[in-house]
Amino acid sequence: MNIKPSSPPHQQVLDPRFLGRPVHLLPLFTARLREDLAELFRAGMNRRYRAAFEVSEIGMACIDEPEHAGRWLRYEAPSGGIGFAIERSVLLGAIHYRYGTREAAPADKPAQPPARETATEERLAATLGAQFAAAVAARIDGWPGTATEACEFRAAGANPPPIVKAWTIKASIAESKLGIHGNLWLTLDDAWMSRLLRQLAVPREAKQKDAAAGDAGAPLAQRLHLQLAGRLLQKEVPLGTLLDLQIGEVIPISLGPTEVLVEDARLFRAVVAERAGKLCLTSFEDVE
Repeated sequence: MNIKPSSPPHQQVLDPRFLGRPVHLLPLFTARLREDLAELFRAGMNRRYRAAFEVSEIGMACIDEPEHAGRWLRYEAPSGGIGFAIERSVLLGAIHYRYGTREAAPADKPAQPPARETATEERLAATLGAQFAAAVAARIDGWPGTATEACEFRAAGANPPPIVKAWTIKASIAESKLGIHGNLWLTLDDAWMSRLLRQLAVPREAKQKDAAAGDAGAPLAQRLHLQLAGRLLQKEVPLGTLLDLQIGEVIPISLGPTEVLVEDARLFRAVVAERAGKLCLTSFEDVE
């Protein structure tokens, strides 16, 4: 009997730049990121267009050459750059739901996609890439429980080269109604990867213990944390007007005094103001 030795499992090659860094904690990061990406699909596609996109798997590894041979996009910020690529099958599925095209079809009646990438594909890929890059940046800045910093990305020039020898996030996307199975990729440059590892290096438990120790001697009013929710807008429109809405139309609104709630209890009225490009609440008044 000849027994063939089993092939050794694939091992991640260690990068000397990251020796001694908490690379082993990256699965914790990708697990949280999977929830963020899934929420983007739920809010942006599934709820609005009755699609069924889901993030089935996600992983992160350092690779020498990009796995995707197609077009890459890159988004730059003062803190570094993030690359993005998406398989065309996933992109065409999103176009099918958003614009009602026939570029994607059920698995039992497959349709032939256009031979060349269309301008609609390019625009939607750029939009999705900006959203996913922002989600990655927010997850990195918010790990593990730190205050998220605002990060504004701008698209790089036309056809930027992909980031090579980079840590790459690969998410597998499935859509059961159209029978779609594809991937999207996000690559982090050295600046963003170092930023992520710095965040992972501070254990969540240590931060919580330090915060609890600092608050131990404070009065109850300072130790008790409540989550405030501001109800900014409620507008009624006739059903006929709602059904006649088309993509690109605008519903005019005006922000008046808003209600501030804890759970479902109305406690204050406040005025909505703008400061440094952000909406803020000011001039609080008791409801009673």
